[in-house]
Amino acid sequence: MRKLSVWYVVLITCILGFTSCEQTEDFDNNDSEVEILVDHKEGSAVYRFEAKTNGVNDAELIWSIDGNIIDGENQNDIINQILDYLFEPGKHTICVKVISEDITREACIDIEVTIDENNPCPDLFFKSKQYERPYTYKFYADFRGVENTPYQWLINGELVEDSAPNEDNYLIWDFKESGTYEVCIMTETSDCPEGASYCKEIIVKESDLVCPEVSFEKGMEPGSVNTYVFEANIKGAKLSEVNEVTEIKWYINDDLIENPSDPQEGNRVLRYQFEDGVYTICLKVITPDCPEGVKYCKEIRVGEFACPELSFEIEQQGNSNGYKFFPGNFEGVQDVSSEWFVDGEYVGSSSGKEDPFAYDFEPGSYEVCLLVETPQCPEGVKKCEMLEVIDPTN
Repeated sequence: MRKLSVWYVVLITCILGFTSCEQTEDFDNNDSEVEILVDHKEGSAVYRFEAKTNGVNDAELIWSIDGNIIDGENQNDIINQILDYLFEPGKHTICVKVISEDITREACIDIEVTIDENNPCPDLFFKSKQYERPYTYKFYADFRGVENTPYQWLINGELVEDSAPNEDNYLIWDFKESGTYEVCIMTETSDCPEGASYCKEIIVKESDLVCPEVSFEKGMEPGSVNTYVFEANIKGAKLSEVNEVTEIKWYINDDLIENPSDPQEGNRVLRYQFEDGVYTICLKVITPDCPEGVKYCKEIRVGEFACPELSFEIEQQGNSNGYKFFPGNFEGVQDVSSEWFVDGEYVGSSSGKEDPFAYDFEPGSYEVCLLVETPQCPEGVKKCEMLEVIDPTN
């Protein structure tokens, strides 16, 4: 009888042991492992990482680079389970932590980033973030040599904007509706005839939030020195109705301005005296239907910095020696005359952004210049570009 009791205890212990082992094995089996897949072109500093989370559902992913968690604005470089990242040369550790109700798993890999300095093609990359409205995004070109490289923006294979050297290195795009879009940046130059590109998917989610359209008007305070007055324009929300506009905020170079104006004017008006310099002025409006707020920003130049930063686009007219020149979108472009010069000689003028200047060339190399004078820049400012005209019959 005692023998039977001993065997019974052993049997029960084994059953409990197997049950316990089976639970542990199920928790740690390969179906719930995490793996990092790497997509990378040799000699490039741009990497794409994908987290494979077999057997893990409804999990939160936390990426880190060299121990620093990817958060804030850089969080926008993560689409679903994919992280795109532009590295500095050297050794780096990339980790992803997967957290669900049942498990927490982490995987890490080490890479060594080397750049091919002999590659004539630029190593293209851009960042993205939601901008002002639910369906509007801002894309920043961010790569070595961006200031000297002409490139194009494409969405779902269609060209949407050209960018010339020294122009603003961003694209603001309203997608109109939710969906998945492929956004690309591409370049092709004489040094890089086969071209280079970088693309990423952007997932635009549906939103029931309706944000107002906001902007502001700018003017100088009469009789003042560098004192400007900014007045908010808000469409789609009424200041006079209770709870329509929850809050109006003004920022100068990202600094919130407390008590921006006279109490009788309210926050709808910002009055501010500046030192000479370049400033970014932003207006942010918050409403019940737009709790995160909508922001409108504009750069102003004060004092000796008041001359606009010029740019212009060159467009060949078919297969001919005729070209059109479009001034860039600087402040006041619609209100001034654009004066054009070829090899130092005045050749004519145009007005506004949509009124291009047309000129026919003989084959050869030319310096084309744009000169603009404004009330804040009476001595004028000039921007020049070299143009190579090839005989179309050859």
